[in-house]
Amino acid sequence: MQLNRQNKPSLGVIFDSDVGSRVETALALAVLYGLDGKNECRVVSISSTRTSLLSAAFCEVVGRFYAGAVSAAFGAFARTLPVGLAADGKIPGDTPLLTGPLSRVNPDGTKTYQHGIEKLIDTAEAHGLIRNAFTAQHDQNAAVVLAGPPTNLLKVLTLPGAKELIAVKVKVLVCSTALAAKELEAAGWPTPIVAVGKTDVLFPVATLEKEFAAFPAHPVADALKAFGKDAPTGELAAVLYAVRPTDKAFVLSEPVGTIRQLMLEPTEKERLLSNYVELATAKPVVRQPRFRRPVVEEKKPEVPPAKP
Repeated sequence: MQLNRQNKPSLGVIFDSDVGSRVETALALAVLYGLDGKNECRVVSISSTRTSLLSAAFCEVVGRFYAGAVSAAFGAFARTLPVGLAADGKIPGDTPLLTGPLSRVNPDGTKTYQHGIEKLIDTAEAHGLIRNAFTAQHDQNAAVVLAGPPTNLLKVLTLPGAKELIAVKVKVLVCSTALAAKELEAAGWPTPIVAVGKTDVLFPVATLEKEFAAFPAHPVADALKAFGKDAPTGELAAVLYAVRPTDKAFVLSEPVGTIRQLMLEPTEKERLLSNYVELATAKPVVRQPRFRRPVVEEKKPEVPPAKP
């Protein structure tokens, strides 16, 4: 069933990653929510291939930070998205990118960032969550951003009718690596695929002392602080291209099979970095609840009683 058939909403973005492996994934999430806050897209699914409760918890913490933006997916105020988590395989060691922000405490000893993920049952099955997100989108009004291994998406493709559903709902799949793009092409992913090539644009750690300094506490800023240096931006390019495919900063190669490589226009790199910083450090946009207007019936004229 599609939601809100009367007016086609902004692009729905499904974001699948291995949150906690690289700082740029946290920055890509911030850019994605920044675009959501501008009504350029809707974050409709968040999932992690990293089998770690802290990975899912960090996704939820970022979602709560941007609670106004996330709530638009449900039409409900201050409600965050469920987080999909790959539940099979060994739980990898948690990284400082996760433990740093999530262990932060206030002066009174309470946790700075609250979340509700303590057990596996507090997360959603990733491939089922992604498939359900597809079903709720208008035709050709969704994009998938993959920032990590294709584990969850490969599982989605094995579900009955999934390939046909994806072909109808999804405009493009944007992968942060060529290897993941090739794996999904080989598995029969049914839409055009864009793979991000190497980029030399770095997200400046100096934003911690400048733009991020406006926030008393910001989980993505804490992840960047734990990384401690300028960060790669390939995954940020994947997010921005998915939402703004006509941006002059992006150039596509000729297709090889169903895959095209995303490259950057050299003269646009400075502007592109400025866009990354603006979106990643944007203040959360609190949206009002979306209620249906009550149906008001016109008052009918009173009919005098019939004479006996």
